[in-house]
Amino acid sequence: MKARFVQTYASSMLGREVVERGTLALKPPGRMRWEYEQPEKKLFVSNGKSAYFYVPEDKQVITFDATGDRGVAVQLLSGRSDLLTEFQVFAVPGLPNQLRLVPKDKEAEIREAVIEAEASGRIRRLEILDLQGNRSEYRFENVQENVGLSDSLFEFKVPKGVEVVAG
Repeated sequence: MKARFVQTYASSMLGREVVERGTLALKPPGRMRWEYEQPEKKLFVSNGKSAYFYVPEDKQVITFDATGDRGVAVQLLSGRSDLLTEFQVFAVPGLPNQLRLVPKDKEAEIREAVIEAEASGRIRRLEILDLQGNRSEYRFENVQENVGLSDSLFEFKVPKGVEVVAG
């Protein structure tokens, strides 16, 4: 799958919002590529085993194991989450295409998530409220499925002169 995305992060402490835009590519099992274009270039790539977060301006790449628990958005979009096992699932009154997810685990990193889906089940919007009251929203547009994405799209080669930090 390929799509355009708009990611909005609202900080409860700073009282401000950051809006980022770019493209997303997903391919089972667990492969994803988030290319941020605005307001600054960033890249998040996972081949399903290893993940890389690269900010060219910082000349730094953070690497980490992609097989573990790396956040609700990544779990839901990569298909690694079993919704009925991990969450209490509620319909959102008056909004037939939305589900509210509340973690069953008391140690969870989020307070709740809301998924808005098309009739086909494709996720159109994902909103996550964390324990500190910060809100992250992901909107997906121009979604194209079964486009034959190359496996090489999900590999990352560290550029020369870039510091590598284990995350």
